[in-house]
Amino acid sequence: MGFIVEEEEGGGKDVVMEPPSNFSMVEEGIYRSSFPHPYNFAFLETLNLRSIIYLCPEPYLEENMEFLRSHNICLFQFGIEGKTEPSVATLKDSIRGLSRS
Repeated sequence: MGFIVEEEEGGGKDVVMEPPSNFSMVEEGIYRSSFPHPYNFAFLETLNLRSIIYLCPEPYLEENMEFLRSHNICLFQFGIEGKTEPSVATLKDSIRGLSRS
């Protein structure tokens, strides 16, 4: 699903804003999604994000890091191994740790 925003003044190009897959709002100002790709950046800019919690053990892609740096977005990485869902207690502890930072 993508959204097209037409640039009205100056005859600029249309901007296609596509959310990352599995994107949804958890609560006002809190969102979840799969790993974002560069074609999702225009959409992510509209959210005015302050931080991203990354749950994979692999390093965050440099292209995405550049996007975060240019928008002053903090990355918090909690590498969770495997494909099983972590316990709710583990996630809550990790998120509580963030709020103390």
